[in-house]
Amino acid sequence: MRTLLAILLIMVLGSLVLSMPVVQTKLAKYATDSLNEEFGTNIQIDRVSLSLFNLNAGVKGIYVEDYQQDTLFYIHKLTTSILNLRNMANNKMEFGDVEIDGLVFNLKTYLDETDTNLDVFVAKLDDGSPRDPGTPPFFLSSDEIQINNGKFRLIDENLEKPKVLDFGDISIRSTDFQILGPEVTTNIEDLSMLASRGIRLKKLAAGFTYTKEQMRFDSLLIDTEQSELKGNLVFNYNREDFAEFLDRVQLDASFEESTVALNEVNTFYDEFGQDKVVNFTGSFSGVLNQLQVKDLFLFTDNTGIRGDFQFNNMFSDQAPFVLRGDIDNLTSSYYQLRSILPNILGKNIPESVQKLGQFTVRGETEITETSIDMTVNLNTVLGDSYVDLQMTNIQTIEDASYIGFISLMDFNLGEFINDDEFGYTSLDMNVEGKGFVAESLNTEVRGEIYKLDFNDYEYNKIKVSGILKDQLFDGILLCNDDNFRFDFKGLADFGGRENKFNFIAAVDYADLKKLNFINDTISIFKGHINMNIEGNTLDDMAGEMNFTNTTYQNINDTYFFEDFTVTSTFDKDTTRTVEINSPDIITGYMRGKFKINELGRLV
Repeated sequence: MRTLLAILLIMVLGSLVLSMPVVQTKLAKYATDSLNEEFGTNIQIDRVSLSLFNLNAGVKGIYVEDYQQDTLFYIHKLTTSILNLRNMANNKMEFGDVEIDGLVFNLKTYLDETDTNLDVFVAKLDDGSPRDPGTPPFFLSSDEIQINNGKFRLIDENLEKPKVLDFGDISIRSTDFQILGPEVTTNIEDLSMLASRGIRLKKLAAGFTYTKEQMRFDSLLIDTEQSELKGNLVFNYNREDFAEFLDRVQLDASFEESTVALNEVNTFYDEFGQDKVVNFTGSFSGVLNQLQVKDLFLFTDNTGIRGDFQFNNMFSDQAPFVLRGDIDNLTSSYYQLRSILPNILGKNIPESVQKLGQFTVRGETEITETSIDMTVNLNTVLGDSYVDLQMTNIQTIEDASYIGFISLMDFNLGEFINDDEFGYTSLDMNVEGKGFVAESLNTEVRGEIYKLDFNDYEYNKIKVSGILKDQLFDGILLCNDDNFRFDFKGLADFGGRENKFNFIAAVDYADLKKLNFINDTISIFKGHINMNIEGNTLDDMAGEMNFTNTTYQNINDTYFFEDFTVTSTFDKDTTRTVEINSPDIITGYMRGKFKINELGRLV
């Protein structure tokens, strides 16, 4: 009984002694001196309090100085239970539960330096040199750590804007925390914080590992107000790589069934549309400015994307943005793409694409701020196509230049160009020129039209080579349609105040009835035509038309003209002269102010 009372008396007296400030200061100095001497660090503790009843410890004012004599870590108050006082004295500290209040962590790269202050500190804990026999590495462990009211700052004085990250209101609960030399491992059960840009991280959970070459977040969960990421994330690096994080630190990540609110992404990369939520699965690798995405499956609203992609210079102001895609399937519409990337895609996609409706793309593409290079199959509400095209100057898309190959299959051309006289077409064309609207169109075309609906007739077997401008064609047409066989060489211009025709055509056969030009039982034309005229109607046309070796068949007879020339001219007072020269029929002229439909009443 006396022995027990003596023990209790000693414990009470010991606790009283240990509660004295002078004793607490001595304990704090004792706890840090051996660490500082062993590892060349500057770690200071204001006060340590111990209880001999339960071996609880309270530590106040923990200060860890970096190599520039500024704050690396500061902890206002730490409460724990010491499991092994002997190990602590030998630089091996094993703790039970640890609660930290008021943590400040400043991760900083000083001017003209490449290593962070943490890199330098970690190097002191383990410089890689062989240890003396029996000398253990620095060791610290805790069953559970709870951090409240934390702050974290990432600063790089070599950048134009030194403050890279600034997180406040940090709360962390982690288990199985361990520092062994320069390596840190723990299970982060719950981490929350507020970023300086206004994004609140509600929860981060992961199996965390930090070494000199790697940082791992296994079984990662990130939950913000609007986003949720699930997967694994690994950073591989050399310590000096952090000075150029975006271009040198290698990322290896995979995410499954994750959602990202583009409003939150815009705080870092302000190019996405507002109020969009993207659901995705995929694997990511490379540095952030050369980010590769494999097996991406992404969807938002009525847009879905599946394929492999590479994003270059996404976070760079010095080099142009480049997006390369190997697209297994992209389903969207003109308005959906504009809403996702209003600047990059919204300003660069021709407005005429809206007429394609909901479309599906498969193939390869490369997009920059000034160019698009694509080899794709395109399925639209207007029809199908294959496009192998290189486009430049797309920042002024209506005047963009391009070169390549276009194939249309049962494509509703009339709907696309807003002309009811045209219908569906199938064609293969090599194109080179510029412009996507009639006003700026100037394109060389070479290819074959397999099918073209015009004037309620389907034309087949047409070969084309020439220049297309605003309602102008200058070149060669070869047609071998069953009801229209001809060779055409010359100009047909519908773009000016007056239509202009200057061409030579050899018409082997033209069934004008079946072509829906003449409503007669029989109307067949053959012959050679040399035309150089201007005008919009028969009443204002001026110029010369020459027909040679011409036959025309109708229900009444077949007519042959070996040489037939018609010339139409106008004087200044609009007096018209029509001269007809045909040795086979008639030679003469008519002069006056008249219209063609009035000639029947004059005869």
